[in-house]
Amino acid sequence: SQGNLELSGSGTGQIEVDYRLFDTGSSTLTSAGGGMGDSVKFGDSSGLTAGDIYMLDTDGTWEPVDADAGGTTTGSLAVALSSNATEGMLLRGLVKLDSDPSANIGAPVYVSTTAGHAQATAPSTSTEFVRVVGYYMGNSGQIYFNPDNTWVKVS
Repeated sequence: SQGNLELSGSGTGQIEVDYRLFDTGSSTLTSAGGGMGDSVKFGDSSGLTAGDIYMLDTDGTWEPVDADAGGTTTGSLAVALSSNATEGMLLRGLVKLDSDPSANIGAPVYVSTTAGHAQATAPSTSTEFVRVVGYYMGNSGQIYFNPDNTWVKVS
């Protein structure tokens, strides 16, 4: 059905949702860091760049991913929705990146050799790390962010 949903009362309950709509034409996705999907609001980081990709470090901070630095490509990844982690880090969903990887629509995008970014081709130099972070949706940097759980070190 359409309309507003209002909840009140106390205790526990259940709500059933038939589907979630991710609209690539949404005004939410017009600027870097605009996103819709699964997000969290924690981590000890400010000074982030909205639309850049980060990895949750063992000390609780968000560090920029970088295919040249394996320690930043192998953990839990998220896209910053603002300059502060407590304002949102997208774990999975549609998002507008800060830097357009310029891939073909529907093509995979990878952790970049430029810190915090994604790129259209897999890193190929010895000692770099390859990890798919999502799929290109077009519109100058929109991707379906869904980081693969696997990564490969180029040798």
